[in-house]
Amino acid sequence: MRKSDLDEMQVQRRNKIGNQAFMMLFYILMIDIGLDGFGFRWLKYPTNVFIIMLACMTYYLIRVIWDNAFVGPQNTNKPIRKRVIFIAAIAVLTAVVTILLSKQNFIKTQVVDSNDNGALILFVFSIVALLITLIVSIISKKQNSKDD
Repeated sequence: MRKSDLDEMQVQRRNKIGNQAFMMLFYILMIDIGLDGFGFRWLKYPTNVFIIMLACMTYYLIRVIWDNAFVGPQNTNKPIRKRVIFIAAIAVLTAVVTILLSKQNFIKTQVVDSNDNGALILFVFSIVALLITLIVSIISKKQNSKDD
């Protein structure tokens, strides 16, 4: 197991934010279940839980990045270009293999006409969550560079 690069304060912040995100997830799921019991259904079953989990995880990531508890202090200025290129190549290779292996299944799948907009909502919510996380990360890096 790899040793964490975070200092004690960062670990405390991260744990506190994680606890808050978990409690938020729990309460929002309970509210969703209660509203479903009263007949209010905003999305079908697996989609509503996934959206709630994605929202709580986005909250967690944004808060961790904003509070500088995502990455620990760096002692050396080693270039990480090779590592980033290697990870990006593995990600692209994995995506290509996944597309090629699942291509046959996508052709055989029949689309069922439904009035559920869950897929569109998931797509838009994911893009917005990624953009928000990216913006918070950029702002946090600029603040750290001004502090140094």
